[in-house]
Parts: sequence; C-alpha cells; structure tokens
Amino acid sequence: MLKLSFRKLLFLFLFILSFPAAAQPSLQEISSLLAKSQVTRGQFILERKSSSSKRALKSNGEFVISSENGIIWKTLKPIKSVQVAAKDFSLTESASGKRVKIDGSKNPVYLQMALLTSALWTGDLKAVEGAADIKFLCGEGDWQLELFPKDQAIQMALEKIIVSGTYSEGQAVATEMQMKLKGGNSASYHMSGHLLGGQLSDEERKYFD
Repeated sequence: MLKLSFRKLLFLFLFILSFPAAAQPSLQEISSLLAKSQVTRGQFILERKSSSSKRALKSNGEFVISSENGIIWKTLKPIKSVQVAAKDFSLTESASGKRVKIDGSKNPVYLQMALLTSALWTGDLKAVEGAADIKFLCGEGDWQLELFPKDQAIQMALEKIIVSGTYSEGQAVATEMQMKLKGGNSASYHMSGHLLGGQLSDEERKYFD
C-alpha cells in the first residue's frame, strides 16, 4: 500500500488548492445567455397549491417565451386554455376561443412575470432591479433567481417569484418558474423540452396585440 508522509500530503493539498476554481457566471451573464434566443419553446407542467388543501392541482401544455413580448402558456390538459403575460396586460383564452384581456395594473402577478421575461430574456436587468429586490445563486451548471417585489400594492398579492434553470457553455434555459402568493398559495411551472430560436407565428403574435 502506498504511504505518503505528512509533508507530501501537505504539498499535494497545497498543489490542488493552487488551481483556481472555475468562475461561476453572474446574473448578467446568465441573462445574456438567455437573451441569445428571442423565442424559446417547450412543454410545462403546472402545479397549483393552496394553503387550504394538501392536494396540488396539475395541468400541462406548451409554453412560448418571447423576449420582446412576454410568455404564452398553452394548457392542453385537463382543459384547453391559454394564458398570456404581456408587458402591460394579461390575457386568457377559453377552449371556446373567448378572450378576456386585463390591464396589467389589475393583475400584478402576471405583470411581474412579464416584466421578468422582458428584462431577463433581453439582457437588460435595470427594469427588474427597479421593481424588485434580487437574490441570485449560482452553482455548477445551475442557477436560481428570487425576486421580491418592492411595490406595496403588489406585495399584497405576490410574495416572490423564483426562477431557476441550468447553464452550459454558451447556453442557459429556465427550467422552473414559481409564484409564491400571499396566504400560502403558489403556482409552479416545471419546464422541459426547450427549443431555442425561430420566430412567433402569426397566431402567437396576435396574443400580444
């Protein structure tokens, strides 16, 4: 069996420490990686939890993230519907095709999500920094962003938004978005199957008109 003296072990330890740890990306760098793709598509599973029930309600479908416009959540099961978080309004579409458009000031949760999308996915974080306190954590290959709204009116409904994801050389994606609401309720989007690039279809563009 190979035996090493204390001096040799100490030298080996110091030799390993002499190699600098790989620098982890900053929030700005993660944002820049996300911004490389103007449109991101994929699938999602939505879990809604209520403080009054131990059982989570689940639905699933497809998402479209447009850095210029916002997010489209297309629910396929159990009931078809569409929810849109645009920069200054939210929109819902029922299975029958009926659309209801709500001014952003009356739907602060989706307004904050749209703000996050338009800023985080364009590489411009000034709008986010002005609207929320930020906590950013980054590990080896993964990252997490917590946003705490500064506006007192928004704080009445929304506690925080958590976005987490992964990164590799030259690419980053969001794999989960959580909205923690006041009173213990929450909505969590688990995202997968990311397809980067392309453009919005004519039908998708109409959601942001």
